[in-house]
Amino acid sequence: MYFTIDSMIPGLFPAVKAGVLVCKGLNNQNAYPEITSQLRQVEADLRQKYNIEGLGALPKIADWREAYRKFGFSPSAHRSSIEALLRRVLQGKELPSISPSSIFTISLPQTYLAAGGDDLDKVEGGITLTVADGSELFIMLGTDKPEPIKKGEVVYRDDKEVLCRSWNYRECEKTKITPGTQNVCLVLEGLEHSSSEEIHQALSELKSLLQKYCGGNYQEFFLDKNSLESTTQLILLVKQE
Repeated sequence: MYFTIDSMIPGLFPAVKAGVLVCKGLNNQNAYPEITSQLRQVEADLRQKYNIEGLGALPKIADWREAYRKFGFSPSAHRSSIEALLRRVLQGKELPSISPSSIFTISLPQTYLAAGGDDLDKVEGGITLTVADGSELFIMLGTDKPEPIKKGEVVYRDDKEVLCRSWNYRECEKTKITPGTQNVCLVLEGLEHSSSEEIHQALSELKSLLQKYCGGNYQEFFLDKNSLESTTQLILLVKQE
């Protein structure tokens, strides 16, 4: 198992930063009322602080909108995971709390980092952030119908298919995290207005929450343009049992 970023990505997006949390042996089946309570408080705080019309003025949201434009997608039709999460809350909807692994949503609306995750036991080969060549297919979460991927689109993929399209816009069905998931790879992402310190801090907080509620063993990694020469080390570490 491995996680890597294609060399094309920092060439196109020099400010790319990714924090990776590999979680093994999770107990992801219990329900915790305090998690739901914290999510409701996060929602209330966000609704007091923001409105939908003002989201585009947030620097970190603007970063993702510009990135989407760069690879040919309208940011009004394809929204980054963090913008979609914030819009959901500001439209009066609740954040999902289907399992303890969903607790990463507690802090992300406050740090404004894009995020996603995959069940490692369902990944074939490894996970790569790359640029699509247009031949790939993708089965979106909640569906069973393959859809085409656009050439030049930034995607996460394994050795067989796309796991997340338009960078962090839509996750796939195959590697979705469920209550039965035991081993996961969670990724926190930022661009120009996200600092490496913020991502390291968010990883640490996420790890602490997951350890509290889900148990398990954890490995943390950080990648940016300057550290990509260490990608091989990351691959080897992720492969360890």
